[in-house]
Amino acid sequence: MNKALSAIIAGGGLGGLATAAALAQRGWDVTVYERQPALRAAGSGIYIWENGLRVLEALGACEDAVRDAFHGRCFEQRDNLGGIIESAPIAAGKRLITVKRSQLLDALRDASLRAGVKVVTSAEIIGATPRGELRFANGDIARADLAVGVDGIWSRVREALGLEMYHQQTEEGALRTVIDSRPGDIPEADAGKYIENWNGTRRLLITPINAQQIYLALTCTESDRAARDTNIDKALWSAAFPQWRHLIERIGNEVSWGVYSIIKCSAWSAGRTVILGDAAHAQPPNLGQGGGMAMQNGLALGVALEGVQHAEQIPAALEAWEARERPLVDHCQKWSTLYGEVAFLPDAVRTATIRGAMGNAWVSEQIFRAANHVPSGTIGFVPQGAACKVGDEVHV
Repeated sequence: MNKALSAIIAGGGLGGLATAAALAQRGWDVTVYERQPALRAAGSGIYIWENGLRVLEALGACEDAVRDAFHGRCFEQRDNLGGIIESAPIAAGKRLITVKRSQLLDALRDASLRAGVKVVTSAEIIGATPRGELRFANGDIARADLAVGVDGIWSRVREALGLEMYHQQTEEGALRTVIDSRPGDIPEADAGKYIENWNGTRRLLITPINAQQIYLALTCTESDRAARDTNIDKALWSAAFPQWRHLIERIGNEVSWGVYSIIKCSAWSAGRTVILGDAAHAQPPNLGQGGGMAMQNGLALGVALEGVQHAEQIPAALEAWEARERPLVDHCQKWSTLYGEVAFLPDAVRTATIRGAMGNAWVSEQIFRAANHVPSGTIGFVPQGAACKVGDEVHV
């Protein structure tokens, strides 16, 4: 490539920064535009499966992302009486960690900056064109060989390009928060577990993210007004999950609520402008792959554009990229949505359904297909310097 091609990216979240790093590391001149006055992560904790860890290794962000992370060894679902429905160990040779979302964002930011990415904050994108243009609220227009919209579920880039087929918001949503952990919070027999507790349409997911903090997700229906109040009704939630009263009582004021979105698009690109992440394929968080899919597709986009020499070649490269990546994304979105449906089953029926499903090898393969996937750009990749070591459990 004689002259560096240029890319402008709307959105400085996980997918935007992963895409920026992937392109910049391949010689692109990249600028990221973020609406907020600073790069910051929305949300509390995040799961990073094997596919996401491989992407972070390839981007040079893994060591920072996994520092002090919690390494889970199994998922466990429990019923309304506290009994174990299913306890599924993480497959041998596969990795899963959980960290604070801000730590992952910082790792991707630093990898992007090392690669030469420029970041502009307080820049609100209100539209785009297929000509590689982003339009700003102040009337400015930025032009490049490639424009990328990674601007979330209410993407103005997607809207401007007319790519949305439908945007469905689910009946279920989640309260998310992080609490400080204390000795004895998690019984010794449960060390290394992610524990999902069910009671009616309410659910409590307990996720340690390091030695000092635990991420809690309390899910319920949007119509369950008492349960979804961000001023947590601790008596109500403790009555549903009495064995975890000591954690619920520790919830503070930093609590967010949001329902989930399911977004499908007719295509992920128009001309020289492309969308990815939640802008293109938002899904419920039930498989812990929203961030992983965004990062994975961002790296794959960089790989797909490696051989491009001229801007005229970009539309065809974008179509080929989507053809390769979309089947797995659609699969993950479908199964994440299906898993969410068990929230609406009676307790006894849910218990039988989960046991039957998780004990079936075919169903298990469908659920973990994305987690076990080897993403584009990581095949045969050998990390330089310190590898991304994940293996020492953190007990809390």
